Amino acid sequence: MREQPDFSTHPSPRRPPVWKAGLIIAGVLALGLAGRASWLERRAVSAAREQVAGARRQLASLQSRLGATAERPAAEVELLSRASAAIESPPERVVARLAGALPTDVRLDRLRIEYGDVISLEMQVVARDASSWDLFLARLVEDGSFESVTPGSERRDGEIRSVVTARWAGGAR
Repeated sequence: MREQPDFSTHPSPRRPPVWKAGLIIAGVLALGLAGRASWLERRAVSAAREQVAGARRQLASLQSRLGATAERPAAEVELLSRASAAIESPPERVVARLAGALPTDVRLDRLRIEYGDVISLEMQVVARDASSWDLFLARLVEDGSFESVTPGSERRDGEIRSVVTARWAGGAR
């Protein structure tokens, strides 16, 4: 028969001190947090690369459209510019703002709206008297929808007939 070893005579393995175990646990936690931060940064870099790629595709598309626009005849480009201005500020909107500025004693005999780089207005205006004329000009300026309001020559005795030019400012109010 074989003898069983006596464990009481052999020293038992010693546990490391608590502070060493704490350092090991803190190291494992720091390693885990660093790994998570690295993973999150890689995701952010990947998303940023995708955004850059999308921006490059959009830039290439815009450059090709710009190249196509540059190849068009000047008359076609001007027509496109006028069409986009008419879409952004349709005549109905311009006329409605103008009608809101007209006092009851003032009427328009003629209105010309010219679309280009800016929207220009030329109005043939008839006012019953000077006070109505002055009120109309003041309302145009105060409205904020019109810039560079320039009245033409006028005679202040009785009815006033004149041409007023202005630029459409977009009806900010």
